[in-house]
Amino acid sequence: DKDFEVAWAVRTAESAQKLGVPAIRIDAIMHGEQELSLEERQTLVATMIKRILDGSSHTGVEFGIENHGFQGNDPEFLEGLLARVGSPRLGLTLDSGNFYWRGWPLSRVYEIFEQFAPIVKHTHIKNIQYPEAIREEQREMGYEYGTYVSPIHEGDIDHTRYFQALRKAGYTRDQIGRAS
Repeated sequence: DKDFEVAWAVRTAESAQKLGVPAIRIDAIMHGEQELSLEERQTLVATMIKRILDGSSHTGVEFGIENHGFQGNDPEFLEGLLARVGSPRLGLTLDSGNFYWRGWPLSRVYEIFEQFAPIVKHTHIKNIQYPEAIREEQREMGYEYGTYVSPIHEGDIDHTRYFQALRKAGYTRDQIGRAS
């Protein structure tokens, strides 16, 4: 129900504004996404996000698409979507573990962090520890996640590199790198 979803997102932005929350997380996951072409998916999601942004313009609240699932972890989908929407209020909720979960080689994951760091609105972290022999291989989406999910400090993703990419891009929202 597209109208319900848009109204819900607008109400969420209004609540966030009242609470002083600068950004909220949204997903680009939809039913049947793998049956549609890249262009069809980008157009459909961009249309919905534009409606949300228009309806919540009075709030100033920003939206971060979390890199979830099939299309949310596809840099080509994200780039095209962001270009179609063309709003500074739209960026990413960058989940450090999800591009790796999607099957990208570890070195590619770091490149993706740097690619999207300038438009991050919010962050989320987790980690995965794959056997060394497959860390740099393209894997199927979600490859044995339940077996290899790990505590943040034990996984393959070097979060120092994640935080450095964010810091270099000027990200300050989650107080990264600040000593108490």
